[in-house]
Amino acid sequence: MSVANGFEFVRAGLLMENPDVKNGNHGDRSARFLEIAVLAFVPAVVGILILVSWTLDSWEIGDPFWQKGIALIAALFGGYTRFVEGFGDILKRRITVNVFVAVALAATLAIGEFRAAALIVFIMSVSGALEAYTLDKNRMHIRNLLDLAPRMAMVRRGEQEISMPASEVRVGDIIIVRPGERIPVDGMVTEGASSVNQAPITGESMPVEKFIGSEVFGGTLNQSGRLAIETTKTGEDTTLARIVHLVEEAQRTRAPIQNLADRFTVWFLPTVLVLAVIGFFTSGDIKVSVSILLVACPCAFAIATPTAVTAGIANMARRAVLIKGGIFLELAGQIETLLVDKTGTFTLGMPRVMEVVALNGALKEDVLRLASIAEKYSEHPLARAVLDRAREEKIHVPDPEKFRVESGRGVTAHWAGKDLLVGNREFMQGKGVALGEDIALMVSHHVELGRTVILVASHAQPMGLISIADEIRPETVQSIVSLKAMGIRNITMLTGDNPNVARSVAAAIGVDDFQAGLLPEQKQDYVRRLQGEGQKVGMIGDGINDAPALALADVGIAMGAGGTDVAIDTADVTLMTDDLSRVAEFIWMSKKVVRRIKMNIFFSIIYNVIGLTLGSLGLLTPVLAVIFQEGGCITVVFSSTLLLWAKPFFPSQKNHVE
Repeated sequence: MSVANGFEFVRAGLLMENPDVKNGNHGDRSARFLEIAVLAFVPAVVGILILVSWTLDSWEIGDPFWQKGIALIAALFGGYTRFVEGFGDILKRRITVNVFVAVALAATLAIGEFRAAALIVFIMSVSGALEAYTLDKNRMHIRNLLDLAPRMAMVRRGEQEISMPASEVRVGDIIIVRPGERIPVDGMVTEGASSVNQAPITGESMPVEKFIGSEVFGGTLNQSGRLAIETTKTGEDTTLARIVHLVEEAQRTRAPIQNLADRFTVWFLPTVLVLAVIGFFTSGDIKVSVSILLVACPCAFAIATPTAVTAGIANMARRAVLIKGGIFLELAGQIETLLVDKTGTFTLGMPRVMEVVALNGALKEDVLRLASIAEKYSEHPLARAVLDRAREEKIHVPDPEKFRVESGRGVTAHWAGKDLLVGNREFMQGKGVALGEDIALMVSHHVELGRTVILVASHAQPMGLISIADEIRPETVQSIVSLKAMGIRNITMLTGDNPNVARSVAAAIGVDDFQAGLLPEQKQDYVRRLQGEGQKVGMIGDGINDAPALALADVGIAMGAGGTDVAIDTADVTLMTDDLSRVAEFIWMSKKVVRRIKMNIFFSIIYNVIGLTLGSLGLLTPVLAVIFQEGGCITVVFSSTLLLWAKPFFPSQKNHVE
């Protein structure tokens, strides 16, 4: 159980005097010193009062009434919050850890052991301060993300550039960011080009090239060039602020396994009270009963879950995986079937030229050049893929002299005395282009591979064909191997694409099954059917059409970097980089956190059993009982904190095959 709440009245007063701390400026050294001072305040005051009381007693200075009175003040000052919360829970008819502490301290004071009670409070305060500080360190790198966003921004006003607080920047303002400066807002590049380090947002280790039209995130570092950025999101709406908000919300959410601690406390207190009564009657010493109450306090049991969940969420946040609640750290490890949207998840979601085939003696370079000329002014994604391939091969693409689009079919263009046609088979046949059986077979072959085929003709004579497909993400195959190593029994691909495309992609990446031609509601129905069969279902998607399935799945995972806001807001987990390997890491962490929680609970119970045995035999004084009990708390905190540095390991594809 955390005793950080015991310091809140001190913290609140001090924070009112220090706006930097109140506003979350935890990166500032003085703010950190103040935070430590706040945590140390209660145990320091209690410790000083105990020392004064002991000194007066040892040197026989003053009246014994004052000697004990100082110890009583120390006990009441340090234990005030515990008494209030404990007896408040009793009035609410709730049996909690605070009830344990309040009863034990009240019993200690009732037998006149004021200095012992004060010492108990001191030990608990020190342990609680250590626990609170450790958990604060676990969360600190999340809070420090806010410090990445600069507080000032350079805003263009007409012909001038004005420095102003970033909080006053509005959507639509043009922000100027020079090399070496951090970007203060989310926005779109309107001028310039640069390399931007966006590791805090997406987890990418290498800087990302940005140019006109590129999206940038607040808090990322502009490394090389001068950028003009049109603001799209500011303040709490920025991606950086949303990350912090999501993680903080997640850390406040308890995992279902925490309910076990609640149920344990309900029956454990009556049992301990009975043992305390038995201890008194068998020994005749009330201190034995008090020691039993103190050593049985299930603090370690109470913090077993929240400390592990907090550390697990923090670890995943550092890996650019945002978890919206501790519940999903438990559920992810139970997933039996993982459903994955194809476009934008298994694939890049961008058409790419896979092959250029020349016909009738033409050269591949000529086929690509003529297709690029005809498609130069088209906004169709397939046209963009053709032009990208021409750019990669450094082919000069002049402007067409005439250009016309026939929607859904193809384009006609005129250049250098040539009438160019680029489009599908029906378009070509409608324009009188003769396609022989050999060309028809080629087209069918590429279609069976899940590709889209466009034909290129000049003066009604076919010159070649270009096959285009959505490129599979490089990490997809290895990610599937890792997911299966994590115990996922079935990985099914869901797509609205036609069965040929789905079959081709499924075979290439090695998934167990696929469902093609699905509408959004059909994806959701598929999730519902699997859940009706009793399966735990995970769903990964990135688009608006995936949102219904993401919401219904036991664990919905959104591809955050390229995903829509609807998908991200609906999902339970967000990947801030479009890297499927992060899903396997998340599931690995889920299993590890649950194992660590169970281990923490097991050892906390062992601590209680040993402590109760020693206390019942009269081998513990009240002070030794508290030392023993708090040792369990420290052990649990240390065990959970180790999760911060846990690193997933998965077998390689080669090892998996072998």
